[in-house]
Amino acid sequence: MKTKDLLTDEGVLIGFIVNNLFLSRHSIPKILKSVDGASIMRLQKRYAFSAPDDFCEFQISGIKFLAIEPFGDNSEYWIVTEPPQACEQIDIVRQAFFKHRVLFGLFSG
Repeated sequence: MKTKDLLTDEGVLIGFIVNNLFLSRHSIPKILKSVDGASIMRLQKRYAFSAPDDFCEFQISGIKFLAIEPFGDNSEYWIVTEPPQACEQIDIVRQAFFKHRVLFGLFSG
């Protein structure tokens, strides 16, 4: 699965963007469970009609992340550190998305 860097105005990598064509808000936690040391802190309820844009909060090695669907209805998800910061855990999470296979292996990263 392809990703795109998410940078601050100063060029600091704070996360990445992934297309949600083959992902749902509920598949994100499943991908995160494959990451050693990841713990999910907050999830959107299954049928939340007024769900916030940030629908999943998780941590890896003490670094907090958010999964966000900007504007609540977008073609992409943002996976970002909270607060915004550069860290090696971004690459660990990105690898989990890269390895994720969808549609029975027809598409992959």
